[in-house]
Amino acid sequence: MFIGLFSVRIVLNGLGEEDYGIYNVVGGVVTMLAFLNNSLSSATQRFLSFELGKGNKKELHSIFCNSMTLYIVVCVILLVLAETLGLWFVNNKLVIPDERMVATNWIYQFSIISFLCTILSSPFNAAIIAREKMGVYAYVSIAESLLKLALIYSILILGGDKLIIYGFFMMLVAVSVFIFYMAYCLMNFEETKYRYVFDKNKIKEIGGFAGWGVWGALSNIFKGQGVNILLNIFFGPVVNASRGIAYQVEGAINTLVQNFYTAMRPQLIKSYAANETEEVFKLLDMSTRLGYYMMFLVSLVFLYETPLIFSLWLGQIPQYSVDFTRLVLIGQLFIVLANPLMTAIHATGKVAKYQFWSGCIFMIVLPFSYFILELDQNSFWPFVVLIISSLAYWLLTIERCYKLIGLSLKSYFAMVFRLLLVSLVLLLGGQLLYQWGPEGWVGFVVLCFYTIVIGLTAILFIDCSKSERVMIKKIILLKLHK
Repeated sequence: MFIGLFSVRIVLNGLGEEDYGIYNVVGGVVTMLAFLNNSLSSATQRFLSFELGKGNKKELHSIFCNSMTLYIVVCVILLVLAETLGLWFVNNKLVIPDERMVATNWIYQFSIISFLCTILSSPFNAAIIAREKMGVYAYVSIAESLLKLALIYSILILGGDKLIIYGFFMMLVAVSVFIFYMAYCLMNFEETKYRYVFDKNKIKEIGGFAGWGVWGALSNIFKGQGVNILLNIFFGPVVNASRGIAYQVEGAINTLVQNFYTAMRPQLIKSYAANETEEVFKLLDMSTRLGYYMMFLVSLVFLYETPLIFSLWLGQIPQYSVDFTRLVLIGQLFIVLANPLMTAIHATGKVAKYQFWSGCIFMIVLPFSYFILELDQNSFWPFVVLIISSLAYWLLTIERCYKLIGLSLKSYFAMVFRLLLVSLVLLLGGQLLYQWGPEGWVGFVVLCFYTIVIGLTAILFIDCSKSERVMIKKIILLKLHK
């Protein structure tokens, strides 16, 4: 997380706000084509975890090979779309200064290659996650961040067009990560040794699961990169830079939560496949609470001390980046609450209605944002719309879990009430410190200390049950005796 955040300052200073905004929005055009890949990746991981839960090795290999065949087809489709429709859009619709069009086209081609490597890495990633080899996943993520940091530093030294150099280096990282994941899986997992297989029934089963995911993923593109392009059209690349900063912060904080969810996801799916209902609900409860607190406690510091953090992190703070960051983090809290429930829905395989309605919720973010911006050209409106849609998505996810796995609404909302009560206590104390506490770095240190000490205390005595407090006490005493 910290490496990723530190890298942004170097990139922003090395490229400047305009080039950073160009990279953000051009890379986003390529990412818009990712909806097929994201859907297939979720489907592959779900089916691999399900068969591992059943202990069926033959089906495991069949699922991987059929999935890989689909990935290859997806690569061909996306390459054609990127080099036709996507290329036309970049050159004719984006607001890019004329003197930066050559660099923009280079960045676009590098982004396509990086993206294709990411697609082909996905089935191998799914195999690693399904096997719960999280150590490998973590080490590669750290190595990838360090490699990016080293290459980013070089743009400050090398001559030439820094935007082109940066895009080329990011492409090299993507290629290297793909080669490593493929080599590791081929050496360690028998089921990842690909041979051409086209089993119509398997393709139909995986494709059927992924098909509704395409709608859901496409809607995420609309509310994510679609809004980014909308901001570019209305306000230009400088606003894209501010939005890019906000999502870098959100992505860095969310990485902590998503890595935790990534480790939890195979366990939940395997428990569902083995009909261990009680274990499923325990995992849902634990992952929801821990994931939310991880996101909230870090976000709390950013919500109050964003200008101070940005002044140290970025030096010169891009306009709007502070407010964008606060709005993005608020919306992400609802997504974090929904994520464990979404995994439970995927475990059932009954995703059609859920993907349709969640897709509708996020699909309207773009047209509604456009409508509001036509009436009032204030760049904050799309972020407000996104917060409202995230809340609606969370409520939909609760309803689907109630229908599909028998989620107890009374127990779930009692848990949510405790989460909100802890959050309210911390927010009230944080507001008092913000208004009457010390300023500058002393205030920042006091807020961090408050967040950790009071936050953990509030969680322990407001949210945790008596049996959980006893268990935590035993664990602490055991650690101290060692």
